[in-house]
Amino acid sequence: MKKVILGIVNVLSAAAIVIALFVLCTVVMTRSGEAPSILGHYVFRVMTGSMEPEIREDALILVQKTDLSEIKPEDIISYYSTDPLLNGSVNTHRVVSVEQKGDSYVFTTKGDANAVVDHYPALGENVLGKVIFVSYPLGVIVNFLSSPVAFVLLIIIPIFIIFVSNLVRTVSSTRKILKEEEEAAVQAAVEELKRRKQEEAKDEKDVKDTEDIKVIEDIEDIKEIKDVNEVNDEESCDLQ
Repeated sequence: MKKVILGIVNVLSAAAIVIALFVLCTVVMTRSGEAPSILGHYVFRVMTGSMEPEIREDALILVQKTDLSEIKPEDIISYYSTDPLLNGSVNTHRVVSVEQKGDSYVFTTKGDANAVVDHYPALGENVLGKVIFVSYPLGVIVNFLSSPVAFVLLIIIPIFIIFVSNLVRTVSSTRKILKEEEEAAVQAAVEELKRRKQEEAKDEKDVKDTEDIKVIEDIEDIKEIKDVNEVNDEESCDLQ
């Protein structure tokens, strides 16, 4: 069970890191003053309630790049606002009317919760696209994930857990290897000791066999000397 939990944590952490790196690369590669785009789509979190009740504050919206000729009244668009108070930030409002001058488009917009249309229209070259998806729950989740607490919980702690678990596995594996090597060395020493004892026992047996043979030879030599002496004694008696 512990391995399963660690495996899930590793997978989720790796996925979070990959997504974070992908988003980071996308942001870094985006030119200054432009919104990061992924496959022709933008993701924004609405910061005000000017589009309520259609789009709530903190809702997540997905904006798709759209040909200006396809944008009609009642569409909700995101664009770089020319309002000095917004300082060129992205605004998301509903199109009230469309004015075309040659290849240029000008969109009059209005927030659903606002009483009057926007004083500064959306210029065609500043339009990012149409809103194609809205989710308030996802916006709340993204808002949480962008907080320092979520960063610690979802990035720092999982990375720390992965590091500690890998460190523990490495130490455990090292100890296991050292123990196996130690046991192998002890076993080799025991085998060598047995071999030496066997060789010593064999040498002692060879020495004993050699000594026994020598004793037998000595006895035989004594018997021969005794026989010779007896023959000499007999011969001496016969001569007398």
